Amino acid sequence: MRLYRMKFLCSLFLSIPFIGFSQSVFQSKLPCSPTTDCTIFGTVECNGKPLSNVIVSDGYEITKTDKQGRYFLVSQKRNGYVFVTAPGNYAYEVKDALPQLWANLNNSKGIAERHDFRLVKASHKKFAFIALTDIHMANYYDAPQHFRNKDVPVIRNTVNGLLKKHGKKYKVYTINGGDSSYDTYWVTGSYTIRDFPATLKETQYPTPMFNVMGNHDNDPFELAGKDVDFRAEQAYRDALGPTYYSFNIGKIHFVVLDNIIYNNKPGKGFESMGLPGMKDYTVGITPNQMEWLRKDLALQPHDAPLVVCMHDPLFLRKKLSLTEYKHNFDDPSNAKELIRLISTFPETHIIDGHSHRNYTFHCDSLRIIDHNVSSICGNWWRTGFTGYDTYTISRTKKGEKVFHKGHDQINPDGTPSGYYVFNVDGRKITWRYQSLSDPADVQFRAWDMNEVRRYSQNSSDYADFINAYYKRCDYRQLPDNQVWINVWAFDSKWKIRVWEDGKEIPAKLDLLESPEYTYWYNFFMAVDNGRFDSPSYQKVKYGVSFRVQCSSPTSTLRIEATDSFGNKYTKIMTRPQKFDPGR
Repeated sequence: MRLYRMKFLCSLFLSIPFIGFSQSVFQSKLPCSPTTDCTIFGTVECNGKPLSNVIVSDGYEITKTDKQGRYFLVSQKRNGYVFVTAPGNYAYEVKDALPQLWANLNNSKGIAERHDFRLVKASHKKFAFIALTDIHMANYYDAPQHFRNKDVPVIRNTVNGLLKKHGKKYKVYTINGGDSSYDTYWVTGSYTIRDFPATLKETQYPTPMFNVMGNHDNDPFELAGKDVDFRAEQAYRDALGPTYYSFNIGKIHFVVLDNIIYNNKPGKGFESMGLPGMKDYTVGITPNQMEWLRKDLALQPHDAPLVVCMHDPLFLRKKLSLTEYKHNFDDPSNAKELIRLISTFPETHIIDGHSHRNYTFHCDSLRIIDHNVSSICGNWWRTGFTGYDTYTISRTKKGEKVFHKGHDQINPDGTPSGYYVFNVDGRKITWRYQSLSDPADVQFRAWDMNEVRRYSQNSSDYADFINAYYKRCDYRQLPDNQVWINVWAFDSKWKIRVWEDGKEIPAKLDLLESPEYTYWYNFFMAVDNGRFDSPSYQKVKYGVSFRVQCSSPTSTLRIEATDSFGNKYTKIMTRPQKFDPGR
């Protein structure tokens, strides 16, 4: 273990640029002296004036500021920080995209210390927030360059479009659902969660970003034992602050939770990556966090929607069902307790990720809508990578370099990498998906499976691929004249209609394998590496899509998808539509 840690620290010394993290270091001139029993105290102000009735917490205890803007906490300082919950008509000061909502503690638990916060006045009657997740940043597959040069500019265009529509005073925020780093590559990729603030600064990320902790943001060198979950979170806390906290924007209360309980049993599963443990964990909310949540929600009015942000999904879809679900938490009673607390609001939106898939559940009986957001990195940045020609040798043409033109980053369910844009008007929340590869008015892709079949039949490499991975869909055996349609954000409130040469034909909901994902990731990686022995490739990667049976290979289709809010998205598909995944 000591050798692992020494190698890791050496890599950190060589690779990590020092930057100041974005905790609050503000020192107020407002008078405040500690009470006899408090261990954390301070003030909250705006423009030099005290703010009363503002929530302040250490993650265990919660208090409110008095008329002089003062707060006093009798804290054991277990988490090592204190944070402020901004009221709805105020905002945090921001440094390099990170809200200055917390302050790290400096003294031992018996010594009182002062920490002040300064908020800014903000109009939040209408605002927007972007929900993205699973960036998995590391120095591999050109991830930093792709994020900086392709992804952030798209996000910036979204923000500029919102400001153009609503005015320059309109506020836009970002919820980052976790896995900002990729623990597997903390050593070989020379990038840890401590580097993520520098990435936000270097890319000039365009909005304040509220961060969630993901399983891959834990320190993989903290092995199983006492308080391993807390120990493994320290690098995250140093970089991004609290692992659970709350804030208000307008009438909406936001809660960020950490539902990863890290175990990291010793093992050799990741030894080749320089890691000593198995990185295993369970999904759930720790008792102390649940108790804090109970206190936090008790202080909120229950007349407006609640937004809960966490990394691992609360619900998992039951195959084709758009309304049936099962709990994803390891302890069902833990999930039920969380649901009991958050379902007391008129409407609760859950923002989560982890799955690298895109789906939304409307749990109407619970008044909960669970938005599982697809990843930014797609399949860990591989499908958009163009650099295989620098080291990969083709299996079929010995000695020749393999060139890739670089495709979209795509998720296993066929959804192109992207994010959700939530628009809030008072208590009303609407949303849409934004692909990083497509305009806002494009919400699905359709494939002419005759052409996918033709391409597959003409590829000897594909024959080898299917022989090795026989559980996968064999596109060569598809029946004539099918069209597959993947509507990325489809849920139980959406509708889809298809017309063939003016006549409406049925679209059948089905679990289908995206041809783009199959070719851009599984197929090319297997062929170019000359290996057909990856067990993970045998596993079928389904996405909820639609199968349309056409009467002719040359007919024209009109495809119309209508979202939950009545917005229509239309595509005219002239067939045959060429399929060429290319290199």
